[in-house]
Amino acid sequence: MKKGIICVLVCMLMIVSTIVPVSGTVFVKRASQPTVKENIQYIEVEKIFNDLKLKLDTVTTKKEALALFKEAIVELNEHGLLPKGMSVRQAQRLINNGFLRSELVQPFQSNYENNSGNNNCLVIGMTNNIFFRPYPALIMDIPILSNLVFNSSLRNITWFLALPYLFRLLQPFKFGPYAYVGYRYKLVEQGNITEDNIYSSTGWVWTLGSNGFKKWNGTFYGGLYTKYEKFVHNNYSSFEIWDPVGMVGFIGIDFFSGTSFIINPYNGIPQFYIGFAHEVNFTYSYPWS
Repeated sequence: MKKGIICVLVCMLMIVSTIVPVSGTVFVKRASQPTVKENIQYIEVEKIFNDLKLKLDTVTTKKEALALFKEAIVELNEHGLLPKGMSVRQAQRLINNGFLRSELVQPFQSNYENNSGNNNCLVIGMTNNIFFRPYPALIMDIPILSNLVFNSSLRNITWFLALPYLFRLLQPFKFGPYAYVGYRYKLVEQGNITEDNIYSSTGWVWTLGSNGFKKWNGTFYGGLYTKYEKFVHNNYSSFEIWDPVGMVGFIGIDFFSGTSFIINPYNGIPQFYIGFAHEVNFTYSYPWS
């Protein structure tokens, strides 16, 4: 499935004649231009996020954390890195208001079972192999249309149905998506396993929520649950994919959204995201049996 999505994304980007700044959508590598990681905006975002993480690792109160998040938004705006049309105040309210509202309703909420992760939390991360999926995921989560796009004999001409969804994937502003973190795919042809690849996510994630401060560093996978799908073609080959979900209900900004999957779909460049999420959890071991 991801291979098909990647092909469509590449086709879409072939019509782009210039590099679009991160505040617009994505970067495109061209023969006479630098790679994304050499781009000045990428370097600026990376520095801002790494500096913010160092400061957050020393805070002891929610008030201090909120103040640092606000300062980071101001700095991102000074470098022209906020999504086009979004002001500093809008970005600050987008991220902080969800957290503040959750603080007010916490006494009336039932206990969460996500004790190893975090709930209703501020979240900031720098990781690769993270795939923010709009929720509801339109085409992909409607069984009849999903089968039409991926499994039917018309699949080569029905990809246009997914184009609005794919454009949403590329936007830096995220509202209500869930995030796949790491993945595995297996291809079986004529009864033989021809590919079985596992990709973890590498980087760091920092959160502050109902369970206090929660951090992950190194190599990990989504730890909430794993979505499994199997697609069969002509009864002779099948494609299986495991997508571990690491975040649910994310509202915020995902810098270089979709870029890592376009330029290097496996072990792609790190993405930088800052926002609020209803639930977050990761695991350092395989989340599938």
